[in-house]
Amino acid sequence: MNKSAFRASCLPAIALFIMINLACGNNSTGPKQDTKSLAYQVEHLTTKYKIPGAVGIVCNSDSTKEIVASGVRKAGTDGKVETTDLFFIGSITKSMTATMIATLVEEGVLDWSTKPADVIPGLADSLDPGYSQVTLLDLLRHRGGAPGDEDFDSIPEFDGTLKEQRRKGAIYVMSQPPAVARGTYRYSNAGYVIAASMAESVTGTDWRMLMNNRLFGPLGINAFYGWPTESDANQPWGHEISNSHFMPVAPSADPQSIRYIEPAGFISMDISDLAVFMRLYIGAMSGHPQLLQQETYDTLLTPLDEYGCGMGIVETPSGTLLWHNGSNGYFYSLMYIVPGHDIATAIIVNAGGDDVVLPVHQAVETVTSAEIIGN
Repeated sequence: MNKSAFRASCLPAIALFIMINLACGNNSTGPKQDTKSLAYQVEHLTTKYKIPGAVGIVCNSDSTKEIVASGVRKAGTDGKVETTDLFFIGSITKSMTATMIATLVEEGVLDWSTKPADVIPGLADSLDPGYSQVTLLDLLRHRGGAPGDEDFDSIPEFDGTLKEQRRKGAIYVMSQPPAVARGTYRYSNAGYVIAASMAESVTGTDWRMLMNNRLFGPLGINAFYGWPTESDANQPWGHEISNSHFMPVAPSADPQSIRYIEPAGFISMDISDLAVFMRLYIGAMSGHPQLLQQETYDTLLTPLDEYGCGMGIVETPSGTLLWHNGSNGYFYSLMYIVPGHDIATAIIVNAGGDDVVLPVHQAVETVTSAEIIGN
């Protein structure tokens, strides 16, 4: 399997850009201009940058302030993007997986200090000594030594159910020497596969059912596991650049053999449902926790070098910023949560690659900064 299958990792690149823009926005006292509105910025992505389609939302702790859509679901067709359409959120899924696993910690089924070999059947027999002290919390913080995209050219394919494939994948990865020493940051999709396998092993339930029963169901979120067009052919397609144009790409671009990595980033949902999740973390950072106890959120949101459990955490002059992005190379998503100003912004586009990253970040930061000023 080619390592391009693990494209969902894209978080670290823009942290300095975040701090600069929010700091600049916070120093301004002028009125919010129309060009800084969500509607303008989302449309700008589809007109100036020719991204086929985009959706965006601004919300606070109890309501949606603005929600917009622009462009088309598939390049070369007339089907307009709607705010209720499904979009692939990629590695934003990590923060959701971490939240679900935290419910198991609260119940005592797992502990932050639980080691994978203690709960994953068959792992102890082949565990590399370099992983002997790695814990669940290490994995969720990308500090367990698990390989990142850059650490291997190929991994074997595994048979069985997705749950069985995750267990076999965990055994394979942890039978090899760690990519880095425990405690060293290395963004790792494989680490989230191992963490999910731990949850599946102690409950006997697969990750999708755990997510439905423990996170999405209680929050009223309708998540789809896969690309939007796998739910309905009329949903938004993914796109990639070819000869300076965005061309539609079918889900077959991602082989079925990589679907077991879904706890690291293989979910689609509409942007209103993503806002429900963002509100959960506005409340957690504002002393109004739901679903989990405050102490649990404090653990999830304790950063080491600006990363907590599935969430980037940056201190800016405007206060604490929680953020994450996600991509499979054909969609790109970005969310910002600024609890101190009771605001969250997200934009998702149905295209991937380097050509969309900076424009989407500029749009989200422009809107978020304007909302902070307006507050």
